[in-house]
Amino acid sequence: MKALLLTAAALLAFTGGLFAQNLPPDYNWEVGVNGGYSFVTRPVGPAAAYTGNGTKTSGDLSVRLNYFVSPHWMFSLDIGDRQWVSYGTWQLNDIYGQSLHAEPITFVIADHAINSSVGINYVIPFYTRYNTFNRSNLNFGVQVGMINTVNDGSMHYSNYNSAPDSSYRYVSKYDYQSGTGITFGLQMGYTYYILPRLGINIDLAARYAHVKTIDMRYASENSIFTSLYFPETIGIRWRF
Repeated sequence: MKALLLTAAALLAFTGGLFAQNLPPDYNWEVGVNGGYSFVTRPVGPAAAYTGNGTKTSGDLSVRLNYFVSPHWMFSLDIGDRQWVSYGTWQLNDIYGQSLHAEPITFVIADHAINSSVGINYVIPFYTRYNTFNRSNLNFGVQVGMINTVNDGSMHYSNYNSAPDSSYRYVSKYDYQSGTGITFGLQMGYTYYILPRLGINIDLAARYAHVKTIDMRYASENSIFTSLYFPETIGIRWRF
């Protein structure tokens, strides 16, 4: 009988150990990637002639690293990239000052707008029944960091192709110069963990950017500008 009881106790301890091992451990770190779309406002600062009257939506890519200091607080590092482009029209005049038809023009504000930001987020965790598994997290927070715009400052020309001078050439694409600045804003995200370590994520953000470029053209008209941009992305997360 004593041997039977010892055997039963050993089996219970072994199976209990297996069950405990099946429960997810506490994960403090999380890494992930996100992709989606980003909307940007027309730059403020330069004269209206160099900002256009509308902007284009672009792709948005980022990598994330999160550290959970507690179930309710998380620090984050975000590195992302997107393109900023606006468009408009320029009223043209020929070499004799005669007015021509207005023609479309593209303003490449940043071929790459790269942010490197840190953030602090308040987390609302959701658990499975009996609190054995952190099934999802909802977070709200703020971010601040650096923004670097990469551009070559080039100008592309097109032919007017109309009377009175079909050979007249005008600037059809105007690229800002590269610049650096600051960015900060608000963000919120939701992550649902389909496995103890693997989750799917959606993030929404609203950020402000203040950029100083090295553009000396037209009396440094585009040397300083500010914009708002709004990344909307989905991605994956891996906890460790």
